[in-house]
Amino acid sequence: MPATDDPQQAQARRNSNLAAAFAAVGMDAPRRRAMEIFYTFCRVADDIVDSASEGDDAKRATLDIWRATLRGYFDATAGSPPHNTLARELSQVIHAYNVPLAPLLAILDGCERDIGTRAYATAAELHAYCYGVASAVGLVSIRIFGCTAPQSEAFAIALGYALQFTNILRDVVEDYHDLGRVYLPRDEMDALGVNPGDLAEPARHSACRRLFHLQYFRAKHYFNKARRLIAPEDREALRAAFLMGAFYEAILEKIKASNFHLTHRRVRIPKWQKLRLLRRVLRENTLPEPSGTMMAGMGKRGAPRHLAVIGGGVAGIAAAIQATLDGDTVTLLEARPELGGRAASFTARPGNATAQEIPHGHHAMFGCYQAFLHLANTLGVRWKLDEAPRLDVPYHAPGKRPSRLRAIPFLPAPLHLLGAIANFDALSWRDRFSILRTGLSLRLGKRPENGETAAAWLARHHATANATHVLWEPFCIAALNEPLDSADATLFAGTLRRTLFGGVRDSAIIKSRVALGKLLAPETALFLRATGGAVRTSARITTFTFSHDSITGATLHDGTRINADAYILATPWTSAARLLPETMPLTATLRRLRGNPILNVHLFTDKSFMDTPFAALLDSPLQWIFETRPPASQPDAPVHYAITLSCPGEWMTRTTAQITARTHDELARFFPAFAKVTVGATRVCKYPNATLEAKMTSPERPGTRTPWRNLFMAGDWTDTGLPSTLESAAQSGQAAGLAATALPDTLTMH
Repeated sequence: MPATDDPQQAQARRNSNLAAAFAAVGMDAPRRRAMEIFYTFCRVADDIVDSASEGDDAKRATLDIWRATLRGYFDATAGSPPHNTLARELSQVIHAYNVPLAPLLAILDGCERDIGTRAYATAAELHAYCYGVASAVGLVSIRIFGCTAPQSEAFAIALGYALQFTNILRDVVEDYHDLGRVYLPRDEMDALGVNPGDLAEPARHSACRRLFHLQYFRAKHYFNKARRLIAPEDREALRAAFLMGAFYEAILEKIKASNFHLTHRRVRIPKWQKLRLLRRVLRENTLPEPSGTMMAGMGKRGAPRHLAVIGGGVAGIAAAIQATLDGDTVTLLEARPELGGRAASFTARPGNATAQEIPHGHHAMFGCYQAFLHLANTLGVRWKLDEAPRLDVPYHAPGKRPSRLRAIPFLPAPLHLLGAIANFDALSWRDRFSILRTGLSLRLGKRPENGETAAAWLARHHATANATHVLWEPFCIAALNEPLDSADATLFAGTLRRTLFGGVRDSAIIKSRVALGKLLAPETALFLRATGGAVRTSARITTFTFSHDSITGATLHDGTRINADAYILATPWTSAARLLPETMPLTATLRRLRGNPILNVHLFTDKSFMDTPFAALLDSPLQWIFETRPPASQPDAPVHYAITLSCPGEWMTRTTAQITARTHDELARFFPAFAKVTVGATRVCKYPNATLEAKMTSPERPGTRTPWRNLFMAGDWTDTGLPSTLESAAQSGQAAGLAATALPDTLTMH
């Protein structure tokens, strides 16, 4: 084929990353030449719309000339003959490799969107632009590469999105400065509080970092989706695509590693890293996965699918986000008006104060909550958490000086608790030695016996009566919502091993700065919609349609039909049992599960009566109290107190007035300053099935998989090996999301 008559275009071809990739992966000379010509066409189209010397009408007219030329390749009566040297060269490429017309026209349409466009209103509009300037380029490229599998078209589209979204994120500051363009959806910017002008110096605006994190997630979704669409028969032909994908994903990970610190200077990867990636691509013959990521080393995964996740609590959110990150398109359905499940909040307006979002219960976490913290990291919401560097819990006892259980940061576990228990006034030295002996036993790997209660296990470890009263019983009730006498020893010991006797940071208490439902819910909707998914609230599933081994559909309460390739059931176990056939053994298993109650009391006072933001109470049915003071901008707003009663017993049968009066009496016993405050509004929240019971005699918990190959279950009540906690919910959701990716490719895709 002859060369183009534009030396600058020819030089651009030779110097491009694309040209280097073609040569490096051993592409034969005719295909390399064809790709150079096609790449020049793409550059010319891009240069047309970026020209500063031409008006918008002239740019559109030039693109129309190219459209007429392209149509002429396929139908001489409907188009025009080649109008220059490049057009003649491109004609030969199109006929030699059977390139279709549609993606070529889509490239011109994508470029035309840049004419006069300075921003995109929605993710859907941005996707349409990226399809033209990237995915359509991939659809042409795979023809020249010699791909034959129909699945490679879907791969090209997904990888094109991944490359272009990475490119947009990398160049966001440069595009704003040099072109005055913002290739980020305006609705996402508005939702996260970013103004276009903030992109000039994003380091000065923390909201920009959160916006960039969302763009990172979207790009990762498409990289992982592309991985799952690689056709084995086209691996050799796709080497150049794999290499470009590896380069761009390395740039994406470098941006993340910088904590999204983007400037006018482009992020690049060094030559040594490119060479290493080239070796990996040639050795593995696939798009390599970045090491150290959640997806690395997962093994075989099926083709990307549409998933329906039923239940918008922590488990459902974790499942939806994990599946989306892995490349699936997810619809998240929640029966309530908002996401969050039992971690959701309600609106309170004490007195004449501004309305406040109040969590139904104050969910404290530990630093060892790896699955939950992974979810927070994936959503970019870690900044909403208040994370202590070590265990530091103030304890109050009636008529006694408060004491603190505070770990020593520089000692290994379990010795980091040595200082904590040494300064814990409620313990004698005999108590302290017995606690350390128990911790050492756990660290050495000694496990409870089958059928043993937590009380029996502690007795076997010679726990003192006072240590049991002061530490073990309160901890068991708080962590398992079960007394020692009936609690399962394996659950109790496992929780101790991960928390108090884990590392220094493992035992640190983490609190959310916002209502827990608000911690995850806004970002969840943004992240799912950014990748083509959806969140539907007030959407209650009433029935499933079953075949002999799979779910074929679900129906909402309003009659709407939900069709998906796979379903993740992340409702409470009581709701799950109602949706499954009565005759199935799994349904009987769910009906045997029992819950334990939790009661929460919310008080609003005119001023504070505590010296610390939270405290544990000894010798009281009120185990924990959390204080939230009003912001400086609302100095006259009331102080909010959230009080937790695990294992509330007969308190569940009392009226609100009785509970309020008893709560006031208890607070007066512990806090002398309580007598000087004025208590305003009070709210009592009762949850009969707040947690799954953690008895030694509890029935077996179900796993993630079900008798139906495309139905999975998630929830803190599934068999995670943990008590019903946020960590158990997040762990189960991630497990269900990952399990759904392993469905066989023979399953019909919608």
